[in-house]
Amino acid sequence: MKRWIGILIIGILFVTGCNKAPAIPNEPVATVAPSPTKMPEVTATPVSTQTPKPTATSGPEKEPSAGPSRIIAIDPGHQGKGNYDKEPVGPGATEKKAKVSSGTQGRTTKVPEHQFNLELSLKLRDALTEEGYMVVMTRETAEVDISNAERAQLANEARADIFIRIHADGSDNTAANGISVLYPSERNPYVANLSADSERLAQSVLDGMCTASGAKSRGIIERDDLTGTNWAQMPVIVVEAGFMTNEAEEKKLINAEYQKLLVQGLLEGIRDYFKD
Repeated sequence: MKRWIGILIIGILFVTGCNKAPAIPNEPVATVAPSPTKMPEVTATPVSTQTPKPTATSGPEKEPSAGPSRIIAIDPGHQGKGNYDKEPVGPGATEKKAKVSSGTQGRTTKVPEHQFNLELSLKLRDALTEEGYMVVMTRETAEVDISNAERAQLANEARADIFIRIHADGSDNTAANGISVLYPSERNPYVANLSADSERLAQSVLDGMCTASGAKSRGIIERDDLTGTNWAQMPVIVVEAGFMTNEAEEKKLINAEYQKLLVQGLLEGIRDYFKD
């Protein structure tokens, strides 16, 4: 009898254990299986949508700067204090001239030329920058000591397309007035190769300035003795914007509104030069 009771108890325990066992493996199977199948779908979507965006926007963004993307070097002539040490007038020259003179001044106002040169040059810089040109200034203050050869070297190092040197004129003849533009001749021993383009630039700038300001045109003039010109490696001109020794013209030159007219003419001349 006892043996049959023991067998019955063992059977009951076996049946109970078999009914509970399937609940254990069912829990992980239900939660783990879906996750690996969804991961590749999430990572694949961004890769295909991001690649076309840069190519669609990069092209149009470059178009506006493709026009007047030129480098223009501007040299406001002279400085607060002249330097009369000597330097060669050109590469390899034995002839030497003062590094930089003090310039002329207003006949009645005594405004120094270097001040006018800087005022006009800064206005020209701003106008050119607004047009999209890159501008390199040889100086932005009177408190410098930069020789004429060094100014040309600054333009060379910047790889400027053109070099514009801003000056005012002076004369013992107090009646002398008007604008002239100087450029190197075909006989220049240092930069004869720049003569043709410099002449074309000189004429464009002179025409623009005289038209805008109403000033008298004194023409374009060949000059081969100018150190700042002879060391240049790009078309180069010297703008003589008017006579500070002429009382009427002096008053115009130091007037901000008249300076704007001169800048307008300079800008128009530069535009015309690059069009050709």
